[in-house]
Amino acid sequence: MKACFAAIFALLSALANAQPPGGQDRFSFLRIPTNARVAALGGVAASNTQPQALFFLQNPALLDSSGRNQLSLSFVPYFADTRFYGLQYGLPIRSKGYWAAGLQYLSYGSFEQTDLLGNPVGTFTANDYALSLTHARTEGNFTLGATLKAVGSSIETYSAFAILFDLGGTWRHPEKELTFGLVAKNVGFRLKSYLPGQATGSPDLPFDLQAGVTVRPEHLPIRATLTAHHLHRFDIVYNDPAQNVTYDLDGNPIPRRIAVPEKIMRHLAVGLEFLIHRNVNLLAGYNHLRRQEGKLATGSGAAGFSFGAAIQATGFQLTYARALATPAVGGSSYLTVRLDLDRILPKK
Repeated sequence: MKACFAAIFALLSALANAQPPGGQDRFSFLRIPTNARVAALGGVAASNTQPQALFFLQNPALLDSSGRNQLSLSFVPYFADTRFYGLQYGLPIRSKGYWAAGLQYLSYGSFEQTDLLGNPVGTFTANDYALSLTHARTEGNFTLGATLKAVGSSIETYSAFAILFDLGGTWRHPEKELTFGLVAKNVGFRLKSYLPGQATGSPDLPFDLQAGVTVRPEHLPIRATLTAHHLHRFDIVYNDPAQNVTYDLDGNPIPRRIAVPEKIMRHLAVGLEFLIHRNVNLLAGYNHLRRQEGKLATGSGAAGFSFGAAIQATGFQLTYARALATPAVGGSSYLTVRLDLDRILPKK
């Protein structure tokens, strides 16, 4: 199992090096947190210690702690008129390992369509979606998982399509609440582009290599998660050519220098769960990259911070999160409902 674990991630590291280091990627909606708990903990999570949420779209190996016949529904009124919906279901398949299915859907709303002279001729819509199937298997303290995703995007009559997969692994301490996770997300190929003749393949996909640790210190009502993202690329600082530009005496632009500690910090997100009651948790998170990219010259406000709360009862859990962005747009709210169908539905 350990040899398999190492071989898989050696391969993924090679694939990561093939990804281009700059530019915009397509299907970027796959970076939206699929669960309110993830959004509250900083927006990324490669590890988890408790089966309190369906995290398998963050790391397929976390399916082992989700449970069978559990359903999670998420709703996110994202920025402007966009709406994000998520569905995750632990399939009730009694076999070695676990199976689950997922759906991610982002609607951009309706747009006015005009002719070449600017006259209205109707409306059109745009949306992104991903259908996924996940399998995970545990041997000893190690779990390996994989997710296969069919990803599509459409804008009016134009569309794009890709086949992607995630590979993840976790190691759990046999006695303590301690979990290490590693996951490579969105590896695959774009099979269809919006316009005929555009190149397909893997260049502009939202690949991400993440590692994380979740721990609950003994005798403390706190659970902490630290996640490092974009590990396949050290420098992820974006230098806006329209800002932060200085010139020498000859008028030549001087490249902006970023200190190494700052470059390291942009890879990190931290989340805390305050276990104030067995049925009530308070959540808080901080994502340094989002703060640095979301802040304005006039002030950063609370960009990069997030918070939330989770309330649960028998067979039911409700989680709310608020992830803050720039002062101008405020942020986004996340609402997730998790249902344990074995407890809710009557047994035959």
